[in-house]
Amino acid sequence: MFAFSINEKTKELFMKLNSIFITAALALSWGSLGALEVAAPSNAQKLNPQQSFTELAGIQVWNLQDELLGRIKFVTADLENAQLVEVVIASGGFFGLGGKLTSAPPRAFTLDSSKQVMRLNVSKERFKAAPRFKTSNVAAYSQATRVAAVNRYYGLQPWFHFEDQATRKNSRIPHLGHVERTDVIMGMSIKNTKGQYLGQVSTLMMDLPKGQVDHIVNETQSMAGRGRYIIKTRALRYNAAQNGLVLDETLATLRDEPHMRWIGDSRQSFQEESYPNRKVPAKKP
Repeated sequence: MFAFSINEKTKELFMKLNSIFITAALALSWGSLGALEVAAPSNAQKLNPQQSFTELAGIQVWNLQDELLGRIKFVTADLENAQLVEVVIASGGFFGLGGKLTSAPPRAFTLDSSKQVMRLNVSKERFKAAPRFKTSNVAAYSQATRVAAVNRYYGLQPWFHFEDQATRKNSRIPHLGHVERTDVIMGMSIKNTKGQYLGQVSTLMMDLPKGQVDHIVNETQSMAGRGRYIIKTRALRYNAAQNGLVLDETLATLRDEPHMRWIGDSRQSFQEESYPNRKVPAKKP
């Protein structure tokens, strides 16, 4: 959701940026599937297929002094903890080649809706000295000490436990799990514990300011038709090879999960239903 090219859809893409920042609004249309209410069209509810994370790819990042820092290249996520981990910014180079990749925590970004760009509160000189991101070192994606250093560089405390943490009193602090690029998570197969195929990841619903992956949409396709089911992110885990996801469900029970459906042929807006007869933990403000 990260190859990006500037084309005729760029203006449309900018119009949809707000959907990342108003994830809570996406839930306002929840209800039973048989009584879904069509919400009034708004930027907060518009997106294209496989754009719930590509909306940010290619978007310019500026600091508060109106200096261009680069463009967002991709985002990484700890899916099992339902957390976004890093936003990777490309700068310099020629047509995206040979430039630098710089890491920043998702919670450090704000949306400048008037100019349709992302803002990062850092001087250009400090940004030049910020931690780099190496795509060749995949193992480093999940190194808690490195990711913690990125957070601290931008004045934020890590949300996870790391080895050199001063205190370990709070056992509720999670450990950083397996971190993957969100464009790699897209399309991953989902199977149950018995190896039965349940579908694949078609959409990630994210809240960038909170640094969270709210939920994913599992899309199934069979002779009986296509279904899109909303899955709580923490209900998923990676398989042993970390190239697919495991869900403790069957096809029969999966059909009881909330549905998501596109509205109209353009697939630019959608509806979600709630979790009927299920306890859903309240989200912290």
